[in-house]
Amino acid sequence: MLGLGNSLVGGAALEEAAFTPESISNIVLWLAVGTNITADENSGGSGVTHSTDAGDMADGDRVNAWNAAGDTSINAVQTTTGDKPRWETDAADLGGVKSAGGNKYFNLSSNITFDANTDFTIVMRFKCTDFGGVRALLGADDAEFIRLNDADTIRVKTDSTTSDFDSGTALATDKYITAIIVRSDGSTGNINIFVRGEDSSYFDGTAAGTAFGDEVQDTEEIVVSNIMSQADDSADFKGIVKDVIIYDGTAVTSGQREQLFDYIEGQDY
Repeated sequence: MLGLGNSLVGGAALEEAAFTPESISNIVLWLAVGTNITADENSGGSGVTHSTDAGDMADGDRVNAWNAAGDTSINAVQTTTGDKPRWETDAADLGGVKSAGGNKYFNLSSNITFDANTDFTIVMRFKCTDFGGVRALLGADDAEFIRLNDADTIRVKTDSTTSDFDSGTALATDKYITAIIVRSDGSTGNINIFVRGEDSSYFDGTAAGTAFGDEVQDTEEIVVSNIMSQADDSADFKGIVKDVIIYDGTAVTSGQREQLFDYIEGQDY
């Protein structure tokens, strides 16, 4: 016998699958750079049928939907003309959605509720271009949100409990950063924020991310219904968002953070 069976078992047939965000359990939202994005109006407001799938998105197109990637099912949508984020064709920003003048945001097709005493992970890659006011990454209302309070402070508010994470180092308006927000340890509710920049010397201290401020304890519920705003037309983000990933019930490990950072930085459009 030539032992062909052993050769197959020990060879490429068992090669480990490549990492994706779905390699981690309990993923509920995945909005991927340059993926499943559609525009139903051009920059002037005239009707179009453009999409990243068709490859015909044009500069300034008004994005009406950023649909779910992989096997996830929650979409980010906007039906109001003046509130639609825009498609950007600048090389550095291609693949992301833009809110330049404020009042540009998405509603989620289904709310995400992190129950009290429950682990979660939120991952976002973004570039904030204007810190002239508070800039929300996501939220539901004035009592539940995650926002940039200023260039070096991220505020997390859960069911009216406020926690500020102060890095001591200001975010730049011309560079992308990936932030991973993790609540772990169940009823203890330890929240940490880790960031990693794509450019050398910009928040690139460790492969698994640099801590952004100190750990805080908060076990309260938080609801997410909006992306790029605190609530409808409230504390709107200004800049570009390229990726949004949420896990409900999983606090990613240091090793998984490194995998997520590496994966996201490798997914340019």
